[in-house]
Amino acid sequence: MKNNVKSVVTLTALCVVVTGVLAVTNYFTAPKIEENKKAAANAAFVEVMPEGTGFEEVELPANAPATVTNLYRETSGQGYVAKLVTTSQYSSGDMGITVGIGTDGVIKGVAITSYNETKDFGDYPYSYVGADSALNDIDVFAGATYSSMAFKNAILDTFNMLIANGDVSEGQKSAETLMAELLPTVFPGSCNGSGLPQLVETEAAGFTKAYATGNDTGFVALSESDAGTVVSVMNAFGAVKCYDLEGNEVAGPVDEMKAAFKVLADENKDANLSNALKAYGDEAAEMTALENVPAFGSVTGGFSVTTEENTYYIFNIKTFGYMNELMEMAVVLDSEGKVVNYRTVTDLILHGEYFTEHGLDDKEAYLSQFKGVDEGSYSDETAIVTGATFTSDAVNDSIHSAFDAFKAVKEAE
Repeated sequence: MKNNVKSVVTLTALCVVVTGVLAVTNYFTAPKIEENKKAAANAAFVEVMPEGTGFEEVELPANAPATVTNLYRETSGQGYVAKLVTTSQYSSGDMGITVGIGTDGVIKGVAITSYNETKDFGDYPYSYVGADSALNDIDVFAGATYSSMAFKNAILDTFNMLIANGDVSEGQKSAETLMAELLPTVFPGSCNGSGLPQLVETEAAGFTKAYATGNDTGFVALSESDAGTVVSVMNAFGAVKCYDLEGNEVAGPVDEMKAAFKVLADENKDANLSNALKAYGDEAAEMTALENVPAFGSVTGGFSVTTEENTYYIFNIKTFGYMNELMEMAVVLDSEGKVVNYRTVTDLILHGEYFTEHGLDDKEAYLSQFKGVDEGSYSDETAIVTGATFTSDAVNDSIHSAFDAFKAVKEAE
């Protein structure tokens, strides 16, 4: 019994000693561990704010967007470091981003901390270094559209939060940036399914900047007037509209636009006519080219054919599909605006040899469901092809573009 008591006492004493030693050790090492943790965190923050000397976490403001998870102030007043989490809407994986923004409103550095997409966008994130909130000349990465859009939007979220709270200064958007923001509204046919303008720079006398759309739907140009910068858009029908940088329709160089781009516009007419005749089903038909139709969708040309029974309208259309590759279609409508025929010039499933998990097993059956519908009876769900988002969006865009062009033709008659 005495031996048992003695063992318990010894064990208890040993525990007390060990606990004491651990307490003393923790007393001396805990601050060091915390210091090391802070140094490691600071090292990560210095990557995106190289001249930073120290960082302290601050409470997120009430207007903080969901993409901003943590915010740190550089202790010498150089700016802020934000940790961001976003998704590309292409997969379920999160993208982690750390960005450093100076009080001058300029990005000092950026780092990707987690990324689960199969499509890498290379050095794209580093193109943001030196940019301000205007993000002038920074577009999405063509090989990873969804990921780069998510990245760009998360950076914009951070800027908007800091600017709204007076923490950093706001950048000045260039005329080109404001034009790009305006085009999805005034000339949607110049943009891809993500609402991003697809333009090819060209030259035109009398304009400071001039572009042809990447899908032959028309032209865009910038010019200067006494009232300021003017954005002029000309569609494939030769119709021109002019806007200021705030999106207000203004008087502008209409005749100059038509003269500057006439040659380029004429180059597409033969191809459009050939596709229209095939869609109509009578390659000997007498077609009349439609002109000055104020519709700014994805139509690259339009024609009418009048018979004893009816008048038909044929619209050739080019939309942006997977990887911004062009998808070309033709839609035939009768005088009441009902679809008579829907013809595809390019494949509906781009790169079908690789992308086989889709629901387009019977192409003819899919296309036939559009016959007989008009703007009032058409549903966007009709265009859906399971597992083929780009195809679905492109077809849907083509149908709406045809209806919009038809409506504009009838209103002008």
